[in-house]
Amino acid sequence: MTKGLNKLHVGLAVSILLFFALGYWLAKPKLPDLPPYLSFSADVDGTKAWKELLATKQSAVKEWRLDWKHLPGGTSMLLVAIQPSAVTKSDREHLLKWVQAGNDAIIFDREPQGWASWETVRVDGGPQDARGALGELEQLGKQEQQVKAVSTIRVSADYASADETLTGKVETSYRLQPGGSGLALFEDERGVLASRVQEGAGSITMVLTPTWLQNGTIDEASHFELIWPLFAKSWDAVWVDETHHGYGTKPGLLAVYPAWLVLASAQLGLALLLWLWLRGKRFGPVHTPRAWTVRRGDEGVHAVAAWYERLGYRREALAQQQLFLRQLLYQRWGLSPSASVLQAAEAARGRMPEAQAAQLMRLLAEPPVESGGVSTTAFVQRTREMGEMIAYLEKE
Repeated sequence: MTKGLNKLHVGLAVSILLFFALGYWLAKPKLPDLPPYLSFSADVDGTKAWKELLATKQSAVKEWRLDWKHLPGGTSMLLVAIQPSAVTKSDREHLLKWVQAGNDAIIFDREPQGWASWETVRVDGGPQDARGALGELEQLGKQEQQVKAVSTIRVSADYASADETLTGKVETSYRLQPGGSGLALFEDERGVLASRVQEGAGSITMVLTPTWLQNGTIDEASHFELIWPLFAKSWDAVWVDETHHGYGTKPGLLAVYPAWLVLASAQLGLALLLWLWLRGKRFGPVHTPRAWTVRRGDEGVHAVAAWYERLGYRREALAQQQLFLRQLLYQRWGLSPSASVLQAAEAARGRMPEAQAAQLMRLLAEPPVESGGVSTTAFVQRTREMGEMIAYLEKE
């Protein structure tokens, strides 16, 4: 029995392992191919390694996914944009105002355009060969081979100390125009690769080598030694721009709160609605039957009175009024509806004046009847007194 059970267990375990092995082999999961330069991408063309290292040196390193016009107020903050795309003139103006207020910005861009603080030139000239489109393609191919070669990098004394020769693989054919108010940080034999400009109380740094931050190249040549001094300063917050990589979000009330808090609040709200629904709670007016709200003087009472008047049922109407009066005495004083007039008089003593007690005894007695029935005058008078007595008792 035990051997059979053991064989069953072994067979079940082997079947499960074969199932998972075949499933993994047939549908092997693949990592998504993310765009380059993303700070949360661990691909070779991502920049997660640099961001993780920076987070150990700075107090706060976060992603920025809003337009630059929504940059946070305050000072002593840094915005890092790595190869941003679709940067508009309005974005540059808002960034300049933010920097002038006392913040810093570092832009890594191979071909910066539209920045008023820098002018770029294309090194080695443009393709001027007269052989047409084929000559241009050959010229561009040679130029790409030249710019991808490892170059010797000269570092400014104000930027960092270089006790040894620094090298880097430069993959851009553009260089920053020297001169002006900008400070050249490092350059190669073809021109300036990084420059810093003071703007108000802050600064903007332009670097033409964004590939040096990528996970697959940051440890090659002297890339890390060249870019790390850019982040030697201590900031209150460092924002890594992801808006211009296609991961921007629109601001709103919910954007202020973290995603986990919004999700938890939504779930609690849904649970509350379900609980209220199970409890049978209502929102809004509840239908009340009209018969529950009809009072004396309503059109229904007038219709019944007209019916009694038309058929001559005055005596019956007075009997109905007298019955209602006895029921009211039972509710207020506990007097039985079948009690006599004398018993009602005994109950009325001490509860109402003598005049009203005498009126109550008269109303509980049988109405005077003439030869033709109850007269109109007597009916109206007795009905009026009955209404006064009922109103008096209801106010007790």
